[in-house]
Amino acid sequence: MERLMKEGKVECLYRTTTTKSENIKSGTTLLEAQVYPSFKDKKDMPVTAKKRETRPSQKNLNDKNARRYLIRLANINFGKGDIWATFGWDDGHYPENMDAAQRDVRNFIKRINYRRKKAGLENIKYIYIIAADGNTRPHFHILMTGDGVDRDELEELWGKCERPNTRRIKPDDNFIITGLATYISNNPHGTKRWCPSKNLKKPDPPKRSYSKFKKSRVERMARDYETLKTQMEKAYPGYKFLDAEVKYNGINAAFYIYARMVRN
Repeated sequence: MERLMKEGKVECLYRTTTTKSENIKSGTTLLEAQVYPSFKDKKDMPVTAKKRETRPSQKNLNDKNARRYLIRLANINFGKGDIWATFGWDDGHYPENMDAAQRDVRNFIKRINYRRKKAGLENIKYIYIIAADGNTRPHFHILMTGDGVDRDELEELWGKCERPNTRRIKPDDNFIITGLATYISNNPHGTKRWCPSKNLKKPDPPKRSYSKFKKSRVERMARDYETLKTQMEKAYPGYKFLDAEVKYNGINAAFYIYARMVRN
């Protein structure tokens, strides 16, 4: 199919990108399938109300891709018994700026790892996100290793606010911790910077195919949800369909499908 497009015998093919996130504890695998058009040349795109991608919309796309990558990292590396915590700063420890806040969090993680090293344990895995703007007090969320971590000791180690909040993670049977990772990666109150530890297991490279879904099938899937569900489960044996998002792009007259599936 790809060769036919390169040779100019077809103008457009639907490409499928498949990404799998397998949790290192449970083995549950969340699969994302993105189906989108691929044109041989830009001139082959249907002539409609053509316009250049605006900077805000490109930024939104970049933000969406970054959040999806964070969610994959979270789903792969954290599971039952790990910790989700929120820490802040009280008036006596208020950081002067974002750099100072970053420094406080990094020093906090160093103290955790120092105690773990003394106990013969490996460094924690973590993803933290600092949230701060002019309308809310700065705080940060952190997902981190739960093995060998006492929550009371963890809250004492932070020591910069009176009401820290630590919880043990309880994954969802289908979406693992997608809901939790989505919550902490949303940006309702200004700047959020997420920082992962270097010892996280990374997602495998996505697989791409031009032959998984033909154009006529994609159009049927886009117009009928049950057909979409049936075709996805047929294309990915052993996976259960969870949900999907379908969009139509009036600029290139094509459909875009984003679907999620799970294998336990």
